[in-house]
Amino acid sequence: MRIAIFTDSFWPQINGVTTAIWNYCVPLADEGHEFIIFAPKPAGSVAEAPAHKNIQTIWLPSFPLPSYKDYLVAYHLPSAAKKKLNEFAPEIVHVHTPFFVAKQGLDYAKKHHLPSVGTFHTLLTEFLEYLPLPVKELKRSPIMEKLTWKYMQHFYSKCKVLTTPSTANAHELQQHGFKHVQVLTNGIDYTLFAKTKPKKSTKKETKLLYYGRISFEKRIDIVVDAFARVHEQFPHTTLTIIGSGPAENALKAQTHALGIASAVHFPGAFRGKELAERVQQHDIMVTASPMETQGLTVLEAMAAGLAVVGADARAIPLAIGNNERGLLFKEGDAIDCATQLEKLLYHPALRKKLIAAGKKFSKHYDKKTVAKQLLKLYHSSLHHA
Repeated sequence: MRIAIFTDSFWPQINGVTTAIWNYCVPLADEGHEFIIFAPKPAGSVAEAPAHKNIQTIWLPSFPLPSYKDYLVAYHLPSAAKKKLNEFAPEIVHVHTPFFVAKQGLDYAKKHHLPSVGTFHTLLTEFLEYLPLPVKELKRSPIMEKLTWKYMQHFYSKCKVLTTPSTANAHELQQHGFKHVQVLTNGIDYTLFAKTKPKKSTKKETKLLYYGRISFEKRIDIVVDAFARVHEQFPHTTLTIIGSGPAENALKAQTHALGIASAVHFPGAFRGKELAERVQQHDIMVTASPMETQGLTVLEAMAAGLAVVGADARAIPLAIGNNERGLLFKEGDAIDCATQLEKLLYHPALRKKLIAAGKKFSKHYDKKTVAKQLLKLYHSSLHHA
C-alpha cells in the first residue's frame, strides 16, 4: 500500500506527534508498505529524518511561528513537491495536524477522490497563549476556545475517519461534534526502551525525570515546585528535564529562585537509542501535564522500568490506572505531587510493584501491534471509499 502522510510537525522536532508518526510508519514500511511524508523544513538548516528505504520525506519551505519558534509554518506545496506526490500516486492520505501542510493533503485527497484519515494528537486549546493576538486576555477567553474547537471540528470533518489515541479524548471530541471518531493508540518502541542497557550510576541517589517538550502548557513548573519540596526531605534526589522548548529559561530561573539549581539538570533533547539510555538511567518519571491525549512518554518510561507519577488529568489516569501502575496527584497541585513522589521514596516495595505492573502494561502499546491496527483501518477506508 502507498500512503501519503501530511504533518506540520516532524523531525528534527522531538514530540509526541513526530514519535507517533515514525512508530506508525516504520513497522509497516518494514513489511513493504511505502510512505511519502510531507513536512516543514526548518529554516536555515539541513532537514533530516531517520533513513528507511520505503519512507521518503519531502521537505517544504517554512518559517518559525514568532511566538513559538519550534513550530514551523509551511503554506503550500511547491511544484516539485506536487510532482513527487503525483509520481508516488498514493492510495490513501493520512493527516496528523490541523494546519497548513495537512490542509494540502486533504485538498489533494478530495481532488483525486482518495480516502483520507486524520489523527487528532494535540489539544489546540492548550496552545492559545502562543497565538500572536494583540490582547493577551483573548488568548484564554471562552470565545477563543469555542472558535478553536469549531475550527478543528470543521477541519477534521473532511476526513473519512478520525483517530485519536485514547477513549478520554474520543469522548471529548464527540462532545464537541466530531464525527467518525475511532480510538487508535499511538505506539512506542517497546523493545528499544525495555532492552537498552542503562549505565550504572556510582552515586547513591534517586533520579527523577521529566522528558518531552519543555513548554508552558506542560506545567513543568509544578514538577519543579514539587521537587523542591522533595529535595528538602531527600537531599540525595536529583531532577533531570530532558527536551527543549520555550519554557526552558523560565524553568532554569525557577530552580535558581528555589535554591535547587545544582540538583536540576537540563541536558537537552535526545531521540532514539540515546534517549532510551538516558531515560533508563533514572528511577521515577514525573509529569504534571494536564493536556495529554495519551502520554507516550509515560508509556515509554514504564517500558524502561521507571515508576511514574502523573497529574490526574485527561489521558494520564488511563495509563496509570487507579494507582495500579503509578501514582496520581491532583492536577496543578505541587504539594500533592511531592506527596506522591515521597511515597515512592519512603516505600521501595511499592515502587517495585508499580514498575512491574507498568512494564507489563506498556508492552501492549508496542509499535508493531499498533501498526497492524492502523493497517486494518487503512484497508477498511479503501474498501468503503
